[in-house]
Amino acid sequence: MEMEMAPKRSSEKVEEMKAKVSEVQGVMRQNIEMVMDRGEKIDVLVGKAEDLQREAGVYRENGRAIQRKMWWQDMKIKITVIGILLLILVLIIWTSVCGGFNCSN
Repeated sequence: MEMEMAPKRSSEKVEEMKAKVSEVQGVMRQNIEMVMDRGEKIDVLVGKAEDLQREAGVYRENGRAIQRKMWWQDMKIKITVIGILLLILVLIIWTSVCGGFNCSN
């Protein structure tokens, strides 16, 4: 029974330590691979974010251009309507002053 209780031999301790070191190395390799994969994924996300930011800028510029175009179109319609109303007003005043379209005085 004393032999069973005797401390492990130094070669067994060394083998145990080597096994533990190998296990730790394996875990560290897995962790390093996971960090590298995460870094690659972050790089992809950064690229997508930059693309999205560029597209947002283009979208904003196109929106402003369309807004200006629609504003000018709206102003043209307003000016046309105001011109027609002024012409009708002038005709009404002309006919009321002259008593019709024939103003010989």
